[in-house]
Amino acid sequence: MATRTGAYAIMAALFGGMAITSRSLHYFFAVCFLAATSALHAQDAEEIAVNQNRVAAGKLENGVLTVQLEIRKGAWRPEAEDGPQLNVQAFGEAGKTAQIPGPLMRMREGTTVHVTVANKLKQKATVYGLNTRPGDAKAGIELGPEESRELSFVAGAPGTYYYWARTATPGDKQSYREDAYLTGAYIVDPAGEVVADRILMINVMFVPADPLHGSEEIVSINGKSYPYTEPLEYTEGETIRWRVINASATEHPMHLHGSFYKLLSVGDFESETAFAEGERQSVVTEDMMGGQTMMMEWKPEHVGRWLFHCHFQGHISIEERVPVLHETAGPRYQPAAAEAAHEHHDAMDAMNDMAGLVLAINVKPAPGKAAAAPMATSPHRFDLVIEPTAASGKSPTFSCSVREGKKIVASAEKSMGPTMVVTRGEPTEITVTNHLAEPTTIHWHGLELESYYDGVIGGGTPSQVTPAIPPGGNFTARFTPNRAGTFIYHTHSADPDQLTGGVYGALLVLEPGEQYDREHDRVLVVGTREADFFAKQITMNGEDAPGPMMLKHGERYRLRVINMAPDLGADFQLGTKEHPATWRAIAKDGADLPARLVTTKEASLHIASGETYDFEFKPDGPGEIPLQVENPLNKATLVAKIVVQ
Repeated sequence: MATRTGAYAIMAALFGGMAITSRSLHYFFAVCFLAATSALHAQDAEEIAVNQNRVAAGKLENGVLTVQLEIRKGAWRPEAEDGPQLNVQAFGEAGKTAQIPGPLMRMREGTTVHVTVANKLKQKATVYGLNTRPGDAKAGIELGPEESRELSFVAGAPGTYYYWARTATPGDKQSYREDAYLTGAYIVDPAGEVVADRILMINVMFVPADPLHGSEEIVSINGKSYPYTEPLEYTEGETIRWRVINASATEHPMHLHGSFYKLLSVGDFESETAFAEGERQSVVTEDMMGGQTMMMEWKPEHVGRWLFHCHFQGHISIEERVPVLHETAGPRYQPAAAEAAHEHHDAMDAMNDMAGLVLAINVKPAPGKAAAAPMATSPHRFDLVIEPTAASGKSPTFSCSVREGKKIVASAEKSMGPTMVVTRGEPTEITVTNHLAEPTTIHWHGLELESYYDGVIGGGTPSQVTPAIPPGGNFTARFTPNRAGTFIYHTHSADPDQLTGGVYGALLVLEPGEQYDREHDRVLVVGTREADFFAKQITMNGEDAPGPMMLKHGERYRLRVINMAPDLGADFQLGTKEHPATWRAIAKDGADLPARLVTTKEASLHIASGETYDFEFKPDGPGEIPLQVENPLNKATLVAKIVVQ
């Protein structure tokens, strides 16, 4: 094997003088490994096709759907069609190419399903989800090597489900590797008229480490990883319905830019709960736990380019790319590429600083719709200034300050932006000034605004493409908030240090005439100092060791809980597990909750990155109430307290 020095020399020649980092070397070895393994299997591995879940499998005749499934092994390319390939297990129809996701099983309620499933592997497979819905989640069908089974059953209740298989023993180190993509959608439509929809299946696999490279996490939506996911195109004002299936074992907070979406139903691979019109929750970020499904509906009110993505930075970072040489070095943002994309905007080439669980959405103008009128009144103006501070240990921190008229509020050493307060219906202008050494951009998370101001590099329209804010530069965002609630402003830069360093803060929208009561309206923003799912250093309002929060018993408080940690699904608790406090849920993501969710319950919450929750809290009496935020993956914990007087 080449020496480390020799490898650097080879890479220097390949990269043409670009900076070489340890990450570059890691990717170089990974590419060599993937190329070698691909060559070894190229002759005996069939190509696996990507399935966009548009065409149903099998043959429907006289109310009977007949499907012949096979479990096979082949070569899958999660990015470009000539990109790196991985040898994985996949479902396919007999006599047809295997697919990722597996063949779509779609039928109306009342249909009889006759399915034959054959295991073409040389190892045992256990198949789940080929049964009437709802069904038993533990009831799997074991198939030995080269064994097949015929099954007949009624489709069951309408809903969004999936089928899946495992060839590894549960808990085995090989789990979610070769067999991670043995999944396929199972959709039961109701009788009568069927509303058009799209099916989006999320999945994750792990490529194990070896002597040449570390383990790799490969993520995809409908078999592709951004920037190779299917670009979606809709029309302004169109009603859009998606069925989203998280077939992976991990959670994904799925965030939609620029619009709220309604949850029509939620479930898993065997069951579903549908909500009546008045019971549907509106969100901008839904934390889909492993195995969860949802049907969502939304309506874009603004033209331009938008995103639907997992809000964990680790799942949208350019480091999520399957190792490709030209992505291993150089700046995260390439102005030349963005400039070129300006001329070819429909190709969505400009959003070049993300990868992984991302969908790009182009919203076209509605025919005949008049352009929006300019602001009729003088806007409420702010300045947001981002500056570097001294490094804190290994992690750099940044100072965010806000100027409103003659008033200046700074985050000082807390390493988090101050809370900004605006008013519903009032035109607002915020000028962001970047004093960092790297480009940045600010996303106004949860606000329904024009795409150009949304804060995603390469967003906007063909005539106005959203730029990065270069070092020493500035950008003015303009919007008029149309609803009161709890929102967030945060960096949308690919540089993870900006998020761990505190380039984020709460953005509160109040009703007209309402005054912000800082005594009874408390903001609690969770963060981490590391961009890592196993982050150990958790912060609250930018502090590693926050002081006590002083409250008065008998008085009502609004607690606005926000998670802006890059990769944290946090367990938030007031009181102890044995003696929890209670609170009343009132809002999520800036939208009031439907009546079924406005409940008084234990003050515990699982909150993922990009989510906000509002609670009404009334301390029962004087004393101390523990406050704890825990990373459930490694039990790292931030401990604080509320002192009630």
